[in-house]
Amino acid sequence: MTTADEWLGRLAALDREELAKLLTHRPDVLQEPWPRRLDVVAARLASAESVNEAVLGLSLPQVQVVGAVQLCHALGQRPTPVHEIARLLGTATATVESFVDEVAERALLWHDPDGVRLPDLLQKNNFSAEGLGQPVEDLLGEIGRSRAARLSHALGLPEGRQELLRFYRDGDRVRELFRTAPEPTRKLLRDMADGVPEAEGVLPFHTAEGWAFEHGFLFGTYYGSAAMPIEVSLALRGPDHQLPFTPDEPEYAVTHVGAESAEATSSAAALRLLDRVSAVLELAGAEPLPLLKDGTIGARLVKKVAKDTGATPAEIELAIDLAAQAGLLLADEPPTPRRGQKAPPPTLAPDPDLARPGPALLYRLLLTTWWEPAPPEYGTDVDALVRRLVVRLPARLEPGAAIADVDALTLLAAWHAPMLPVEDFAGHVRDALEVAELLGVVAHGAVTATGRALLADDGLVEVTDELVSRARTTALFGTDLTAIVPGSPDARLAASLDRVADREAQGTATSWRFSPASVRRAFDQGATAAELLDELGAIAAGELPQPLVYLINDVARRHGEAQVLDIASVVVGEPALLAELAAHRKLAKLGLRAVAPTVLTSTVDASGTLEALRSAGYAPTHHAADGTIVLPAREPAEPTVAIRDVGPDDRQPDPLDHAERLLAAPASGPALLRGQLARAMSDRYAGRLTPKQQQLCWQLEAGIPADVGYQAADGLARLVIAYPELDGDVLDVWSLGDRAYRRLELARIELG
Repeated sequence: MTTADEWLGRLAALDREELAKLLTHRPDVLQEPWPRRLDVVAARLASAESVNEAVLGLSLPQVQVVGAVQLCHALGQRPTPVHEIARLLGTATATVESFVDEVAERALLWHDPDGVRLPDLLQKNNFSAEGLGQPVEDLLGEIGRSRAARLSHALGLPEGRQELLRFYRDGDRVRELFRTAPEPTRKLLRDMADGVPEAEGVLPFHTAEGWAFEHGFLFGTYYGSAAMPIEVSLALRGPDHQLPFTPDEPEYAVTHVGAESAEATSSAAALRLLDRVSAVLELAGAEPLPLLKDGTIGARLVKKVAKDTGATPAEIELAIDLAAQAGLLLADEPPTPRRGQKAPPPTLAPDPDLARPGPALLYRLLLTTWWEPAPPEYGTDVDALVRRLVVRLPARLEPGAAIADVDALTLLAAWHAPMLPVEDFAGHVRDALEVAELLGVVAHGAVTATGRALLADDGLVEVTDELVSRARTTALFGTDLTAIVPGSPDARLAASLDRVADREAQGTATSWRFSPASVRRAFDQGATAAELLDELGAIAAGELPQPLVYLINDVARRHGEAQVLDIASVVVGEPALLAELAAHRKLAKLGLRAVAPTVLTSTVDASGTLEALRSAGYAPTHHAADGTIVLPAREPAEPTVAIRDVGPDDRQPDPLDHAERLLAAPASGPALLRGQLARAMSDRYAGRLTPKQQQLCWQLEAGIPADVGYQAADGLARLVIAYPELDGDVLDVWSLGDRAYRRLELARIELG
């Protein structure tokens, strides 16, 4: 009987609550398409991928209990009595019972009245990682009959495998024989029993150490090494030897940072992240971000963007990474260059068809992208598992409380997930905690309302809406040409100020400073004085100060006093001004030459001439060859795609509802045989299926989704279906659009 078949019988014996508890611990079983019946649940539970994922979620004592059961199973104790597991672990039977029940709830053990059983995938016969080796039953299977007969004779036993097994599994008899060995042999065997189950090089039989091979305390392997059976190692360690067992969590100190303080910090972090992402999208929209050859963002670019936006490199790196994962930024592969030309680097640019979501929706998109990333094609997403630990463990404390030390959190996380395949576990914890702080999920080590909403998979919309609503929408303008936002600015306010001023400081308050260069930057992007004054007036907490109004009007008056044309290049202006430019020492590198009273030519292109004139304190404008002003960029086309907000259908399926549905359905059902669907549909079409229709039938039988039409009561509907099962004249299918199973009458299905 296979593991899946055996589990089918066990699943059928569970009640609704017991089955729901199993599905809660093994959520991968409920992945779409949802299992129709218990036989599908059993097959998924028995798969290697599902078992491995469940093992990664075991705590340290649960892993140790499973390890003890595996050892007992390898030593022939099948099923394993619970009291024997407790003896090996050196603890009370009741303690082991509780952990066995926890593991059995995950379908990783079978807890029967006569003992504990292991699923096939968890059985093992090599314990080198635990300092033990292989069971003697496996080692005896590798020697011939004559060698086994000599071993039985040396041990004074009747010939036969069972006699040898009974001898080695009797620790007292093994220790009694060990005392008759030569002293050098005893020393060698004691050293190996302490944790070296296999040693390179087989010792010769004519030496004193050859006694160990003659009496089966060591076995020669195919690779030329000497292996000690598990039974011998345990016997030499003594009857009181115990396996490691750590039933209690590591202790940790708790610090109280205050719920209000944590929420205020969370709000500031969330709004700062939104500001960074918006700034990155604006920069990438104006000029796509170049990528390295391996498709990653270079450190130099991250530092440059951070400097331009007043952010930290960590904030910019996170903003770019999340925006790309969420589909806000798309990678654009350059076309293949012609022969002899160098290929331009790939770039990241905003999706032109995607409408920019509002602040709260954008924040939810970034959060869920970080919390539930796309699974890797191969292997385990260790970062995703660690970040869930970093949030879940402190969330057990009351709001505003945190685990005082990162090292303590690391030890606690390692106790809860000792099987994660990672080398630098502490580094992963620190990285996850740092990103969680930047996202506002954790503040000062305490899990915020946002983090708790992620864990609960409920209330995220309400929490994020309230958090984003705390953003400041107005600024305080001073007569010293500064603007201060006490708190966190919203994205619109920050974008308006960034357009016309330079950031100076940020923290509990963010400040901007206006200068002729910053105001001129806004004019260079196509703004007018009236537009700037109206925009700043709309975000000002009071009246705009007179010095700022004077500055904007003064820069506007001078803006365009000289015109640079794209004729590599020509400077046009008043004769007096052009004479001044031609004589200016700092502009000598431009090679300015008067060709008319109002025209100068330059040996430098338009962009270089513009930069030089602005550096010298002038305010030129950029014009095209026909004299029209050149603006930085055109208005983008209207987006056609909007990001959908999370709704009730996006929540994880309720295990109780699924348990009730599964127990009400038949436990098993027929599988769709090859060609069966095509024959059924052939009857529907009077035996005349086209090649394309036959291909669709084969595609569905192979588990590949297909697009079909269905004549419903309200007309023809297009459905994408998969995983069909034939029930007479009805096809039971999974509808990808409805995310549910539907029963379709064969007579109403339109293929192709």
